[in-house]
Amino acid sequence: MDSTESQTDPVSLENRPGIFIIGSSTVGKRTLLSRLLSVDSEDAFDSASEVNIHGWTINTKYYTADVAVWMAHLHDGFSVENLPAFQRMTALVMVFDMNDVSFFTFIFL
Repeated sequence: MDSTESQTDPVSLENRPGIFIIGSSTVGKRTLLSRLLSVDSEDAFDSASEVNIHGWTINTKYYTADVAVWMAHLHDGFSVENLPAFQRMTALVMVFDMNDVSFFTFIFL
């Protein structure tokens, strides 16, 4: 599968089908995204921002699709329903540390 960075205009990105990646801080979300999107995580994602969005063109032998990849840090008071494109999310990826059981208590409360 070939992936390329695509348009980063937030308005047009919000209109694309979305992939939502969520997890606690320091579990590897940015590392996963930088490898998936073939970009440098330091340049592509704002670490101070609660939610990051990045365009991605998925290009395979059978189809091409422009999607938006959303990334958010879990914390008290966070709600996915507050995301502007919540209804367009078509996939959910949860990233967590198997050695940190506090994530599981947080997510299931």
